[in-house]
Amino acid sequence: MAYTPLLLKVLLVSVFMCSLAARTHAKKRPSNLHFYMLIVVQNNTFLDNPNAKYTSVLTAARPVVQPFAFANLHTFDNPLSRKMSLENPADRVGRLQGWYGNCGQSELTLCLAQTFAYDDGTYKGTFSLLGSGIATDPVKHAPIVGGTGDFAFCRGIASQKRVLNAYINSEETSWFEYNITLKF
Repeated sequence: MAYTPLLLKVLLVSVFMCSLAARTHAKKRPSNLHFYMLIVVQNNTFLDNPNAKYTSVLTAARPVVQPFAFANLHTFDNPLSRKMSLENPADRVGRLQGWYGNCGQSELTLCLAQTFAYDDGTYKGTFSLLGSGIATDPVKHAPIVGGTGDFAFCRGIASQKRVLNAYINSEETSWFEYNITLKF
């Protein structure tokens, strides 16, 4: 029984050293990300365009015309970049893929289901956004609800702001700035 206090101390020191070693070797996870997304909205009259960057989801019957395009669903696959330019491939950090639907009958409200496929050379994985917001709000906020890879078990908030809008070759081209705050 005289060895019990010594054994207890050795055990506590061992547990402490193991937990310290595990923290030292654990990969650092991101708490904040900042990047830009490019979206090009085309005239959707030619839905079979093989070069489409954005399109309405095809339906069996033409949808009834509704105010604020209620019930329209769109799918997209947009590039993400560190800068508001796609000229330098080294600035690309992934893609934003998903759907959004027009879900408001009294104002233009979008319901979003998006996955960020992210790889900036330091962090790699996916994280997902699920939420809705009024399209005309200058800054939109939506929850981050999980992820994979370096973003496994994350949760957080995404802030989106349109920072540039232009019409180029009859296509509406917009750059959106994203600030993502994550917790694990």
